[in-house]
Amino acid sequence: MPIKIHGKSYKTVAERVNEFRSLDNYVGWSISTKIVSWDRPDVVIKAIIKNAAEQVVATGLAHEVEGSTNINKTSFIENCETSAVGRALAALGLAGTEYASGDEVSTAIIQQAVKGAVEGLIKHNDAVRLNMQVILAIKEALTDEDYESAAMLFCEMDRDALDALWVAPTKGGIFTTKEIADLKGDPMGAARKEYVKSKGEFK
Repeated sequence: MPIKIHGKSYKTVAERVNEFRSLDNYVGWSISTKIVSWDRPDVVIKAIIKNAAEQVVATGLAHEVEGSTNINKTSFIENCETSAVGRALAALGLAGTEYASGDEVSTAIIQQAVKGAVEGLIKHNDAVRLNMQVILAIKEALTDEDYESAAMLFCEMDRDALDALWVAPTKGGIFTTKEIADLKGDPMGAARKEYVKSKGEFK
């Protein structure tokens, strides 16, 4: 049955193929695929649907990049072919309420999440590189429970850099779990308020 993603109904490619094979309207019809271009890491595949008279009645194109997702590390050609078939069947009218298949939408969501995570880590690493001395000084102050110094150093950092540094250690972040807890703790919060008050600023 179709799957729901963000309130919309999507049929999987397998459902579309089963419907195509089981309906009397499509007896004697065929689905074929061919590689349009293959220039690693990119591949483009076209699916073609012909009726019983060998006339082309629908086509679908798909593009995949090798290694862009877990499945594309080993099966990017197969994944691309599946998408092409799904789009050809959608063009034929076997799409449910949405043209894209559930497989395509799920993959797109995963790719977007991976892209966001990678971009976040790049920003984090840039912030670490540009502020390493300050970060090390904050770490030392936290170790000594010198929240006054830690607050001063923290508050003087660029806002974009601070935002980029909030990455969990399990995801490659520069601060340990304990350091993050200390930075978010009451002593640090109180020290930051005092520092901001002394500067007459709000951060």
